[in-house]
Amino acid sequence: MLLREMEQRSPVRIFEKSIHGGLGKGNVGIFIARAGVGKTACLVYIALDDIVRGNKVLHFGVEKNADKIKIWYNQIANNLIDSFHLTNGNELMKKIDENLIIMSYLNSSFSPEKMDSGIHNIVKQGEFIPEAIIVDGFDFESATREEINALKEIAQRFSLEMWFSGRIHRENQIFNQRGVPTPYDNFEDLLSVIVVLEPIHEAIFLKLLKDHDNPDLANLHVKLDPKSLLVKTRYT
Repeated sequence: MLLREMEQRSPVRIFEKSIHGGLGKGNVGIFIARAGVGKTACLVYIALDDIVRGNKVLHFGVEKNADKIKIWYNQIANNLIDSFHLTNGNELMKKIDENLIIMSYLNSSFSPEKMDSGIHNIVKQGEFIPEAIIVDGFDFESATREEINALKEIAQRFSLEMWFSGRIHRENQIFNQRGVPTPYDNFEDLLSVIVVLEPIHEAIFLKLLKDHDNPDLANLHVKLDPKSLLVKTRYT
């Protein structure tokens, strides 16, 4: 199989259809799960799908080392090459090198201002114009509405899709009437798409909690294989 065929057959196409065409420029989405369930894998898969389509991606790792983040990309890319039996796997690795920039923020150094400055400096150079932002590890429990609003404004100003990961706890987790857990219910109006990852019988299912302003939420026929770290259609 060639890379363009993999793009067409990607389960991300099903995911995008379920949320009426995708996240959309200027919008913020989030994958929520307990620790170790697969949030980072989902973010990397979304990023790789963009990269395969020729879009440039900025990955902000909060309290995560850039080298370890790159290992995630290489691991999932190699799994994709094996799973789809790609005959041009080297082209995928080349696209990652050309279309991905990883920025790491350790020791609580990440902030909306730092993100804004980082994007501005990259765009100013003119050779790398990002179309999607991945933010993995941001602490929503300590965040304020002002910070989340500032991040959303960045997505709008630079016309970007911005995906986050968010952690929930195994015990004593509180949910609102729409099933959105704290503290994310405090920012629900600022988040366009909310997806929760539910581990069930050696698989991780994606459940849609918010789809823009659509009142009727589609069933996501998509799951994450915890062994291969690949996103798959639920019925394969």
